[in-house]
Amino acid sequence: MLARDFAGVLFDLDGVILDSMQHHARTWQEVFREMGLEVPLDFILENEGSLGAEVLEDYLAAHAPHLAGRPLMENQRVMRELLDRQLGLYLERHAHEVRPFSGAARLLAGLNRAGLPVALVTSSRRVLVQRSLGPELTAHFQALVCAEDVTRHKPHPDPYQAGAKALDLAAERCLVVENAPAGIASARAAGATCYALTTTLAAPKLAQAQAVFAGLEDLGRHLGVWE
Repeated sequence: MLARDFAGVLFDLDGVILDSMQHHARTWQEVFREMGLEVPLDFILENEGSLGAEVLEDYLAAHAPHLAGRPLMENQRVMRELLDRQLGLYLERHAHEVRPFSGAARLLAGLNRAGLPVALVTSSRRVLVQRSLGPELTAHFQALVCAEDVTRHKPHPDPYQAGAKALDLAAERCLVVENAPAGIASARAAGATCYALTTTLAAPKLAQAQAVFAGLEDLGRHLGVWE
């Protein structure tokens, strides 16, 4: 489908607009290591955008039974502490190194020229978005939906429903661009069409998306806005 077949486009941030996931993953591995856990890279990438108390519980039950069995409320507290620790380390050590993917500004500008409203929908907190995105890219977005803006995060539909609402559109009329299973599930649950990029995971991991592309350049050509 071409860009003109949609009423708006909703983009994830990390792994879609920003080439940041390896930095995030290394920081998460360090944070988990402080707990005495060696967490593989694939686990972090496959759970991007959905790391929460329930995911932590499942991981501990399977891989660290000596740490499992805590009440959900305690795991929620632990997860909040881990999120704060990861954010602090990422901002301190990695945020200044992160760059947009090649073609991000060009694709966004092409969508703007085509008259499509564009929103950013991310599980990252607003302070990180403001630090990482920069004014040039921010100017292309008509709305930003960050972690603080929704109660339920990916894979629930709430983030992409909120993104569509911020553009005054129905989610069913929007295209979502994602790179992770939880984000794809969120987009599909919201009723949106979802295209995925193999920037962090191989295509078989993204099979729930309606189409998969190698990167933003391929996506832009497919949508007919790559000039």
